[in-house]
Amino acid sequence: MRLQNIDLGRRQQGLSKWGWLLFIGLLVTAAGGVLRLGPHYIDFRVVQDVMDRLPAAEVHADMSRAQITDHFRRQFRVENFRVPLKEMLVIERSREETVVNIDYEIREHLFYNIDVVLVFSEQRTFN
Repeated sequence: MRLQNIDLGRRQQGLSKWGWLLFIGLLVTAAGGVLRLGPHYIDFRVVQDVMDRLPAAEVHADMSRAQITDHFRRQFRVENFRVPLKEMLVIERSREETVVNIDYEIREHLFYNIDVVLVFSEQRTFN
């Protein structure tokens, strides 16, 4: 049996015009999503940094709820963070510990009737 010599160079052309358009369209859509959603993740990192700046030795023993809330309010103002603090900050106290919990969600419109809901949560326990 003889193998026939097939010229593969002529048959393999790569992507067609429509293939390239589809590829570029998907790439632009993904880049648009990253540009819309990325800043929210950066803002959440700011929230984590503000929580890290709480004086751990003083939170449970020396700081009241109002002082903890004021700490977040001042730091968020400095960082230009605009999510309403009243809706996202929960402080639970007991004799043994203080739990500071930040929960919030953001709805971001992508295109047409497609929205994305981002849920962020951070919790710290102080003794």
